Amino acid sequence: MKRAFPWLVTRLGAVLAIAGVLVFAAANRGPADFGWTSYTPLQETPTTYLSAVTFSDGSVLWTRGHLLGASLLVGGLLVLTAAPAWLLGRRAGRREPRRV
Repeated sequence: MKRAFPWLVTRLGAVLAIAGVLVFAAANRGPADFGWTSYTPLQETPTTYLSAVTFSDGSVLWTRGHLLGASLLVGGLLVLTAAPAWLLGRRAGRREPRRV
């Protein structure tokens, strides 16, 4: 079990990171919910939008799906970073000190 634990943690980190990318991409494809507005829309400008969540001034609307995807990605990357560091720390602790 001791040898399998680091690999399980690494796989968990990879799954979290991949899930975060997929959730973020799915949130980017879906229509953004701006809620109810009571003003008249402005006239269309000749610029085309790349995404439903990007505005002409470059600002981005983050939805719950974007936040969830980004959180999963960051969590997965943290786990992927921590697992090799933990393994290196365990390996370094096994060495015997040199005698002079």
